[in-house]
Amino acid sequence: MTAENDYRWLWKPPILRSVKQPEVLTPDDFLDLVERVDNERVDPLIGLRNQCMLLTTYFSCFRAIEVSQWKVREALYPEGSLMHVTRLRKEGTKGNYPSIAHIPNVREYRAYLDKWFDARVTHRIGLNKSGSQDYRGLDPDSHVFLSNWHGTWQNFSLTRKISKGKEYYVATAVQNLLTKLYKQYGYGKSSSHAGRHSFARFAQRLLEKKDNPDTNRIIQTLLHHRTEQAQRDYTDIDFNHIRKVAKQMMPKPKKRGRPAKND
Repeated sequence: MTAENDYRWLWKPPILRSVKQPEVLTPDDFLDLVERVDNERVDPLIGLRNQCMLLTTYFSCFRAIEVSQWKVREALYPEGSLMHVTRLRKEGTKGNYPSIAHIPNVREYRAYLDKWFDARVTHRIGLNKSGSQDYRGLDPDSHVFLSNWHGTWQNFSLTRKISKGKEYYVATAVQNLLTKLYKQYGYGKSSSHAGRHSFARFAQRLLEKKDNPDTNRIIQTLLHHRTEQAQRDYTDIDFNHIRKVAKQMMPKPKKRGRPAKND
């Protein structure tokens, strides 16, 4: 007999896919981080851009690729006001499919975005060459967030990758920038996905406290996922709920031992 057969009674657990989870920041912790990004050691304009990019990954749950590809026409109405719901074109998303994302009515978040757009107008970054005052005078096809390369504002570069025969692009420059910001300001275990993870967990706990039956569906919408299964890495497992369900499913054990004798 082989060693394999000798130990057939041993249970071999399957190898599960492990997902590296970043640190989770509460809204207050996140806003504190954002405020510290703007300091005397940072160029004010670049600092403001970085603050807005971080906020967009948190409250709108943008991925790095979506941050880099978001256009002015997708963020502003022609008359210049900030949208509450933005439609992302398929070329600007991770899975190459169009999606809807929210720009929630969080006072700090919307104030930072308004400040960034006003700063772009003041510093003449990506103005409409025709002179139109629509979209606050900005080129509607210019990207909301731009890279400042040697003093020149331009689109963030993308990196071409091929996986399982499929070609796609990732915003490596934005990923590295966001990860670097987290590390510089005290969150060494965080990545560019930290904002999405944090807000998803915050929303999950808030909705579960209110016993909202549509919790999974709401979080799926916030993360602009196509399926509920895609959000599993972004939410916590409620072990108390699992124990409760398991207890209801399992029958009560029968009493063991000899039956009592009748006198």
